[in-house]
Amino acid sequence: MSKVAEVACLGPEGTYSHIIAKKYFGDKFNIILMSSIMDVCSFAAESPYRRGLVPVENSSGGPIPETIDILIYNKFNLLIEESISLNIKLALLGKKEERIDILYSHSVPLFHCDSWIRNNMAKVEKITVSSTASAAKQASRGKNAAAIASSDSAKIYNLDILKYPIEQDVPNITQFYSLALSPASFTSKKTRTSIAAFLKDKPGSLYDFLEPFKTEKVNLSRIISRPIYGKPSEYAFFVDINGDFANIHINNTINKIRKACSNFRIIGSYSANKIYDL
Repeated sequence: MSKVAEVACLGPEGTYSHIIAKKYFGDKFNIILMSSIMDVCSFAAESPYRRGLVPVENSSGGPIPETIDILIYNKFNLLIEESISLNIKLALLGKKEERIDILYSHSVPLFHCDSWIRNNMAKVEKITVSSTASAAKQASRGKNAAAIASSDSAKIYNLDILKYPIEQDVPNITQFYSLALSPASFTSKKTRTSIAAFLKDKPGSLYDFLEPFKTEKVNLSRIISRPIYGKPSEYAFFVDINGDFANIHINNTINKIRKACSNFRIIGSYSANKIYDL
């Protein structure tokens, strides 16, 4: 009997992780909803037939530290299979017949919509919850409550769409990774390579790490520093490089920068061009 492919993502039903999981994986995978990024990765690491879909960065809120740390420290031996992005449109959900005294949402949508909230709902109490779907669920259960969430959540949690979209003039893109023990090749064109680097604790190690990117004319498109557990004032780096690991210049760069590292790992070489709209 063949194995059933499964993908885990952050729940509850109606989160943006759940929305993009349905768009990207469709009917090919059973979607399993989890309560944390750690749970998503733990689930994906149990079988080569499983995938984990995790948020990486939001254009308003920045990188997701939990995802970056899991990849840097290689806790689950997962690799990046593909990077996909969602162009998010936010909705104000509530009950038409009620005034709004309390507004629930995740911290990133609250930050993204801060100007609109101050101009339109200045006296409303803002409460931060774990996800936009949780916000919609809380609003559905309370009196005089509303949520900033996906428009899909209105039907799921029996709420009215009071305003849609909110602050759409400001880009609101969230990037996700599909993680797997054994990544499949969905495309022949790999446009990005990600690495984790722990630099040697000596003068000039950062220069030695960065200099090969210039000499080999390789574009380092993102570098995120994270503190090393148990070593105050020492940092590990999550780095994105534009291009395929198989490219000779990228291969040369990686061979050179390894020498500046006490620990080094390639996290994946993959496609990063797919963007979905709501």
